[in-house]
This record gives sequence, C-alpha cells and structure tokens, in this order.
Amino acid sequence: IAGILLAAGGATRMGKPKLLLPWKGETLIHRAARVALQAGLSPVIIVCGAGAEGIHSALKDLPVQFAHNPIWQEGQSTSMRAGVEALPADCQAVVFLLGDQPFVGADLIQTLVTTYLKDRPTILAPHVNGKRVNPVIFDRSVFPHLLDLKGDAGARSIFGVFPPAAMPWPDEKVLLDIDTPEDYAALSKLSD
Repeated sequence: IAGILLAAGGATRMGKPKLLLPWKGETLIHRAARVALQAGLSPVIIVCGAGAEGIHSALKDLPVQFAHNPIWQEGQSTSMRAGVEALPADCQAVVFLLGDQPFVGADLIQTLVTTYLKDRPTILAPHVNGKRVNPVIFDRSVFPHLLDLKGDAGARSIFGVFPPAAMPWPDEKVLLDIDTPEDYAALSKLSD
C-alpha cells in the first residue's frame, strides 16, 4: 500500500512555502513524509510542483520518490493524477496525504490501512465527530477514476459514485491544517 503526499501547491494563503515551515525540529513536509514511512507505506511518492527544489532538499535524507506536476496550477486533481501515474503496477491501494496536517500520525495511517485490509472498502476515510478528514485510502479499483479527475475538487468529485466508508477517529487535532499565518501561529502553541 503506497502513500502519495500532495506537495505541489503554491501556498498562496500562507504567502510563503508552508510545507517548509519548521515545527518540532523538522519541516512540515519532512514530518508528513517521515510519518508515512513510519506507518509502513511503500513507496511514498511526493508530488511536487511549486517550490519543488525546496521540497527535494527538505526530504533528501528520506527514502521517498518524487513525481513532478508541471501543471499544478490547474488544481489538486492534476497532482492526484501525477501521483497515481507514478504508482507501481502491483499497488493494491494508496493513501493520499497532505503535508499541512501535522497531527496526522503513524497510528492514524496504520489504523486506516488495517481497517482497509480487513473490510476492503473502495474508499475509506477517517471521521472525527462525524466530519470526514484526511488521509483517505483508495482501492486500486478506483485508480482509473482518479486518473480522470479534473479541476481543484480532488477526489471529492468521485465520492458521489463511490461513497467513502467511515472510520471513526477520536483525535480532533487531525482537523488542523496549516493554510494561513494564523494557523501556523496556532500550531506553534499546540503540543503533540
């Protein structure tokens, strides 16, 4: 089961490369990639676009693969397609991760994978207090649909056809994503 870490965006709301911001001794992107590897995902593919050089540099000590998305401005769907196209042929499922959610831990990813392997849903997403959150795991049967995605909706556009199964998760901190300077200031005040 592979991991695809979407890291191609321009971070316009942050005003600077948010995935390179430090937190607890490492950048946000390094933390996300390290956690994906610790959770046992293989391979872990980083989809880069804007700021690719900085992302490559931040991850040089980790055994990850890179997929370049030259058309990242056209929306998240382009990064999802670039990631799926880079998957090995024998990949049975993929976990899509975001680099700006620092409280997504290896425990959440491992529980997601274990639940998927037990129940084999087409799509499985954690739910915190009834709200769907990332990361989301997709069975290989939907890979062709992921390759047909358009625009900035990401995979939400196929959830009507393939409603994600829900996996309850108790930690509300996974709801925090870092999009603005205010989000980053709030993160700096929180502990693991």
